[in-house]
Amino acid sequence: MKVTTEQTRDRDLTGFSPKARAWRAFLETSALITDRMEKRLHAVTGLKLAEYNLLLLLAEAEDNRLRMGELAERMVFSPSRLSYQVKALAKRGLLSRCIDENDKRGMTAQLTEEGKKVFSAASRVHAQHIKQLFHPALDDAQALQLQAICEQIHHTVDQAEEPC
Repeated sequence: MKVTTEQTRDRDLTGFSPKARAWRAFLETSALITDRMEKRLHAVTGLKLAEYNLLLLLAEAEDNRLRMGELAERMVFSPSRLSYQVKALAKRGLLSRCIDENDKRGMTAQLTEEGKKVFSAASRVHAQHIKQLFHPALDDAQALQLQAICEQIHHTVDQAEEPC
């Protein structure tokens, strides 16, 4: 049985306003590009996208080191999920976990020399994927608009009250 445009529209439970349609496009496109990049990155480097992002945050940090709490916040991970990720990457020799020198109650994660090498190689692969999958879709003006929109959404989310 062929589904008509009218039937599809009747089943669209997210709404028909421009904002509802934009949300749907944003959500589905984000999921699609994340899935595609995850598969490609893992196939070539053995890293999952979340692992790559964790290494990226450490590579950008001063001394390639971050406190676990800050890393969890920036990754939008629960402490237990971050702990699992860090242990897995430490087991592979990509990072180390140690007591924070400034606050003995806290722990830090730091890239190892091997982690720097793996991240460097993975970042080249990841950059190729971005250039192939994302760059052709936008000109520079659209990229600036998208960045501004994402920053506004980020700000709105930061200002929203957390559910109980």
